[in-house]
Amino acid sequence: MAHDGVFTFFVIVTALAVVIQAAILYAIYHALRELRDAVIRIDAGIKEHFHPLLRTLGSIVQMAREPVSIILANVAEISVVLRDRTRAVDAVAGEVLDRFREEVVRADELLTDVLRKVQRATEALERGVLAPVRELSALLAGVRRGFEFFLGKRRSSAGERSRQEEELFI
Repeated sequence: MAHDGVFTFFVIVTALAVVIQAAILYAIYHALRELRDAVIRIDAGIKEHFHPLLRTLGSIVQMAREPVSIILANVAEISVVLRDRTRAVDAVAGEVLDRFREEVVRADELLTDVLRKVQRATEALERGVLAPVRELSALLAGVRRGFEFFLGKRRSSAGERSRQEEELFI
């Protein structure tokens, strides 16, 4: 019967282990139930406080959708118009600049041509008028000197002679 004592001992230990396990399982069940109740309270708080906020935000987003889409459409249209106008202004500015360059070139050519003609006219005037006047002046001075010499007039000083030559030249 020695075995009976060991057997009884193991049955008691096993029964105690089952009772301890049952107590632990009951404690786990009770803790989970409290946790569930806390989660339910948190969920109710969230529903009570955040759901109205989320609904309000949703309605604000809904209300803002149409104006925002209108604003975005307007911005896109303005962007297209500005791009077109900028291209048109750029084209006009380029055309004006090209015309201005052409006019500057024409004015430069015209001025150069006028200056050449004035220079030619001056040269022709000098050759055609001033050169013969100088020659005539020199001829008259020579004739006058000749008459002075033949008539025996006294020679004038060098200063008086240059003055007389200037008078004849003018």
